[in-house]
Amino acid sequence: MIIRGKQNRYLRSQAATMKPVVQVGRDGISDNLLKQILQLLNKDELIKVSLLQNTLVDADQLTEALTELDGGVSLVQSIGSKVILYKKSSKIKNRKYSLELEKI
Repeated sequence: MIIRGKQNRYLRSQAATMKPVVQVGRDGISDNLLKQILQLLNKDELIKVSLLQNTLVDADQLTEALTELDGGVSLVQSIGSKVILYKKSSKIKNRKYSLELEKI
């Protein structure tokens, strides 16, 4: 999904107060980590991921691995060790942010 400027701004504002729900550590990117992130994205649509200091992974590598697994994942923002990811939920009851994005 392509996120336009105003939509991106809205998602960044919503994620500003979020705490990271996933941490990527020394082990880097594994299949279990990617599955966990995709499950969280399907449930919440917008999540914040923290890249720990001892990891060799950067935001681009994480986003690339997720988009290879599921093409609907979008990188909203990456600042330092924090990465904000968005994916429209497949379940209608979990769509909170995507409904707002359609209005923008």
